[in-house]
Order: sequence, then structure tokens, then C-alpha cells
Amino acid sequence: MRPYVVRFISRRAGVGKTFIASKVVEELVKTGYSVGVIKHSASRITLEEKDSSRYLSAGAMEVVVSSRELTVLYSKTLIDDLSDLLKYVSKPLIVVEGFRDVEVGDSVIVTDSLEEAVQLLKKSTVAIVINSRNRAIEKNGVGNAAVLYSDQVRELTDLIVRRAVDHVTSQLPGLNCGMCGVDRCESLATKILKGERERCPVVLGVKLVVNEREVTLNPFVKNLIKSTITGLLSSLKGVPENVRRVVIEVSE
Repeated sequence: MRPYVVRFISRRAGVGKTFIASKVVEELVKTGYSVGVIKHSASRITLEEKDSSRYLSAGAMEVVVSSRELTVLYSKTLIDDLSDLLKYVSKPLIVVEGFRDVEVGDSVIVTDSLEEAVQLLKKSTVAIVINSRNRAIEKNGVGNAAVLYSDQVRELTDLIVRRAVDHVTSQLPGLNCGMCGVDRCESLATKILKGERERCPVVLGVKLVVNEREVTLNPFVKNLIKSTITGLLSSLKGVPENVRRVVIEVSE
């Protein structure tokens, strides 16, 4: 399942990206959504935990610092690329601050004026947030992007939730079959975004092809095949720990 990604971007620093994005995260978490965050820093990152920096200075490429409250990974091997960084965040809804030139997910422009926002406007732009209510909003030239003030965090959050639900729903079969325990795929999408479900039981990674023709399998049979093969693999020597794909061929 591909996560929903929304980027908060701006033309320059000091216009309130962090403030708006953190308020949206707060609203999302308050209403039960499972959220991850990626922040791009234009400047050098300073390590507050000084003992950890000693290991990096000694030449270690990765350092993990763990406590009861928090675990932090310091790595010198990561590429400063959003697509690569997304692999390290497991949440279904990811808020990103920065990466304005990257076409990944939706984008929200935080700005002092619409004139400034137009310079960043792209197809991925779903909202423009204006910092001050002293500025009149003229919606000409912004396409379908919603134009909001910075104190309309609830409205912005609702927009992001709708986009996230649509994004996850589009990856579901659209059968509204109820096999997952809810009546509609849209409801399942909401549960996935809240971390209450991981996937649709109908869309398990199990496919049966006989004589070049795919055979339709119900969720029970898919689960049975998957659990049986997984159990067999666990007893075999030489099987990698991280199994991503298994192909079994049976011929006459």
C-alpha cells in the first residue's frame, strides 16, 4: 500500500511552514490518524546528543540511539532524496516539510501572498495557505487549489484527510464486499490511515495462474496458501530472512 504524502513548501524561509505543518499533524493525530513526518533541512543538522556524535566522528556510518521514550537513527549513507527517505517511514500518512522541487504526493504552499505562491504552483498543489487575513484573497490563476488563511487549520486538515482517503481507496478493489469487516472500501481506507488495518484481505499478494490463466481466489484461500508457503519456507535452509516474492512452478 503506497502511503499518502503531502508536502508543505514555500518560496522562502520564515513564512510559517513548520507552524502550519505541525498544527495539521496535531489535528490529524487528535482525530486518530497514524502520521509520519519528514523534514528537509537546508542547513547542517546539529546533533544534540553529543555522545552519539563521537561514534560518527570515529567513522561509524550508522548509529542508533535508543531510550524508553525514543529511538533515533543517525546515518551517513542516506541520500537526500524524498523517494528514498519514504522507505524509512512506515506510517500510511506522511507529512513532509520541504522538497519543493520534488513531484511526490500533494503539495501545500505556505506563503505571504498569492503572487509568491503562483511561482510554486503545480498540478500537485491542493492548497495555498496565506499567512495574514489582512491580505485579500484573489483566487484567479490558482486553478483548483483551495486558498485558505493560516488560522483555517481544521479546514486544511479536512482537505488533506479527504485526499488521503481517496488516495488509499484508489488502491483498493472497489468491491465494497465487506470481507474486511466494514461495508465500504472508503471506510477501510480510513481504518488503514488510522493504523487499524494494514491491507484489504481481497488484495493479498497471492495469485494462482494455471495454463496462463489466472484463477480467482477468495480471501480465505489466499490466506491459506500464503500461510502454508510461509510456514514451509521457514523450515528450509538458505531462504533469505526478508522474503518479498515467491514463485512456485508445477509442471507435468
